[in-house]
Amino acid sequence: MTSSRQHHAAPGGASDDIEPEKRRAILHAAVHVFADKGYHGCRIADVARAAHVAYGLVYHYFRNKDELLENVLAEQWAIFTNALAAIGAGPGSAADKIAGIFGFVFDVYKTAPSAIRVLLLTRTPQGLRAGSTRETFERAVGLVADIVRQGQSRGELQPEADPTIAATSLLGGMELVLSGMVIGLVPGTSEAEVDRVRRQAVDVAIGGLRKG
Repeated sequence: MTSSRQHHAAPGGASDDIEPEKRRAILHAAVHVFADKGYHGCRIADVARAAHVAYGLVYHYFRNKDELLENVLAEQWAIFTNALAAIGAGPGSAADKIAGIFGFVFDVYKTAPSAIRVLLLTRTPQGLRAGSTRETFERAVGLVADIVRQGQSRGELQPEADPTIAATSLLGGMELVLSGMVIGLVPGTSEAEVDRVRRQAVDVAIGGLRKG
């Protein structure tokens, strides 16, 4: 995964506050274009048109389509891991926090399904999911594992459960449920259906960890 490039001086003396705004507009548009067209069907011109910017401005921030995709996915993963950190540091039982993780992700699915679709289905030309480096994956798993440890220390969750295995199971199960909705295998075309799926997924996830 490549990191975001440093901003160069804008041509024509554009102000610094316009620069990040244009870059954000490009990234936001790219989420929708990648979700709609996929990596191979997406063109830089499509992103520029969706962002309402000049074609050349996209190349001002990103060397090519690969780097644009990497930045799109890296940003989405950062949003997710920051949410995990905030939920983990917040109040509530371990079960409340696990439910909060599912609630956050399923709310994103309802309000910004393109972001979920890009995260789940977009692959780089090498076949790997962009933005999901080992470091990113370890951070996400570690944050959820910390929530499991909190629950174990309070006597809320099974003490014999391995926190890392529990965390990967929770995240993996959530990913598969969301993938099922994205491809139409799991009903999720209405808010009521999404909420029903979320409740059942949470019940299954917590039920397997809750101390009997």
